[in-house]
Amino acid sequence: MNKKISLPVLLAITFVLFAGCTEKNKNRSLNVDELLANAISLVGKTVIVEGRCTHICTKSGMKLFLQGADETKTLRAQSGATLGKFDPTAVDRKVRVRGKLTEVQIGENNPDAHATHGTEGESCKTEGAAEKSYYIETESYQIID
Repeated sequence: MNKKISLPVLLAITFVLFAGCTEKNKNRSLNVDELLANAISLVGKTVIVEGRCTHICTKSGMKLFLQGADETKTLRAQSGATLGKFDPTAVDRKVRVRGKLTEVQIGENNPDAHATHGTEGESCKTEGAAEKSYYIETESYQIID
């Protein structure tokens, strides 16, 4: 028996299949290199990124730095009052961070433009190496390795 599928039914099936793919990609983890390569299109969106934690700010504990495969690429994850300090045992381990990708507006009134902390305004070398254009406003994180 030869049955033909109508065009509206075929379109509905296609729509459902693609909707499922979009939802899967929405929750997919990116590595630091992938995120930075696609950062322009991801600004303002919630992302999940994984990388090796190279440093946590020793003064506040509210900045965690993720490194990609390219050791010169570092991304800062910024915690807030709700999440609190990052776990110091995350250093040198793989970490998954979920949060909103934010573009840094470099300027005189931006505290991120002058990355200092510690005694007498010492610069944090890790923050100086971090990607200056973007950071993650962290909602949650997990040590995964």
